[in-house]
Amino acid sequence: MNDAFLHLIVNHLPVFSMLFGLLILIWGLIKSNTAFKKLAMVFFIVGAVGSYAAVETGEGAEDIIEDYVPSLSHDVIHNHEEAAEIAMWFSYVTGGLALLGLFITGKNIRYEKVLTGVLLVAALAAVGMLIYTAYEGGKIRHPEAHEPSAYIAPVNESYSTIEVYA
Repeated sequence: MNDAFLHLIVNHLPVFSMLFGLLILIWGLIKSNTAFKKLAMVFFIVGAVGSYAAVETGEGAEDIIEDYVPSLSHDVIHNHEEAAEIAMWFSYVTGGLALLGLFITGKNIRYEKVLTGVLLVAALAAVGMLIYTAYEGGKIRHPEAHEPSAYIAPVNESYSTIEVYA
């Protein structure tokens, strides 16, 4: 198991944790359900931790993919890396607000509704940035999803890779 493999495993955690947390938070707000709001906050905290892990494993994955595919543009990797760092900070803010929210939600503290509203906005921004980061990451190894004219040749029996022709 190498850093590229670990990165592929870990990088989905922040995206889906934050997305599911956002959906659960919205449901909790609609239903005025404290348990759903707290569950969403746990998802946001997991997403923030997952963002850190994804960025850390991304450094090693970058070294591996640059050696594995020397023809790959460094700009594609750089764009993904820059988006990931910004998304990580959005995730940290959301996770921090969620951690604070876990302590005050359901305790009739004066600013609970304000914090929940700010958390909702932060989560929307984090999810948006994480999705953009995933889009940029997909450009690294999934040209078929980003180049409509890309043609994927069938796997040749003598090779274990897929050849892409644009």
